[in-house]
Amino acid sequence: MPYRIGSFNVKNLSYGNKDRDLDGIAKLIKKFDIVALQEVLSEGKILYGPDMKNVVGQAKAYERSLMRRLGSGWEAAWCAPISRANDSPFLGEDTRGEGYVFLWRTDKFMLPKDKDGKEIKPSIFKAYNLVEEGMVRLIREPAYGRFVVKGTQGAIGRPVEIRLITTHIIFGKPKINNLNVEIEHGSIVMRKNEFKILAGQIYNRINENQRDIHCKAIYTLLLGDYNLNLPTSSVGNALISDVTCFDKFGRSIPLKMKEATDRVVYTVQDKLTTVKFEQAGYANNYDHFTFDDSGNDKMRKEVVKGVNRMDAVNLLYKSEKDEDEKFKRYRSEISDHVPVMIL
Repeated sequence: MPYRIGSFNVKNLSYGNKDRDLDGIAKLIKKFDIVALQEVLSEGKILYGPDMKNVVGQAKAYERSLMRRLGSGWEAAWCAPISRANDSPFLGEDTRGEGYVFLWRTDKFMLPKDKDGKEIKPSIFKAYNLVEEGMVRLIREPAYGRFVVKGTQGAIGRPVEIRLITTHIIFGKPKINNLNVEIEHGSIVMRKNEFKILAGQIYNRINENQRDIHCKAIYTLLLGDYNLNLPTSSVGNALISDVTCFDKFGRSIPLKMKEATDRVVYTVQDKLTTVKFEQAGYANNYDHFTFDDSGNDKMRKEVVKGVNRMDAVNLLYKSEKDEDEKFKRYRSEISDHVPVMIL
């Protein structure tokens, strides 16, 4: 891929986190051309600071913001999944107000425009069905953004577009709310069912939507914290296959039963990405990229060839001699995940 695309779970990042190293986080983000963040709290106030009426207060808030550290060559969008009992009867106990952020370099990307000339901003995607027995609504619906690659419009005005769908799949089985509906499965089956909804339906609907803009080419990626491991990561639990087949309704089927109307979806990035607690090293392989090649074998080869885990701990704390302390500092000051990227 000619652009550095990334995913980064920033672990409860909010404007109130005084102990977080925003300079370090910004340094990591600058390694990308476009990146999706998970676990950004408090209505995304960390991006620009709270919206204060007092001009002096605004200036002080911006001084402590992430965007000041990134500079004028970046734009951002914060998206928040709606968490109401009517939308999802399985909300759990998470009341942090978690949302997603897209950050992109303005010299490389711009937002597309609709027929009225208005920018199509990143947003939450909620249009999906429960097509398999035992599925429930997603605990956190994904955010998706459409990004036009600058300089690709050409004489016919049909650009290349990159579409990103970012997710943070449920980790633990939530408690039942007052609707008193039973959840039949454990947390790992729920995680796998969420992945099926994301990769089997949502991915395809976003990838195929070309009603308001005619693109020369579309490259769509699902990315984020799946809370699931690939078998090749050598982690022995909460496993997800690196190749999944879905029928036209979004139901998973055995690959050997694939027909012409079915789709094959690939999930990549098998290095460990979660930081161990209080010691050096990594624990789980939770952060991935997923894509449907849709006949574009070149994309599949480029993504697989370029996917990697950023060596963020050593990038920020290489002067720290003690390995345990190095990882401890990273977990405390940055996150319990390291970024993943496609080069």
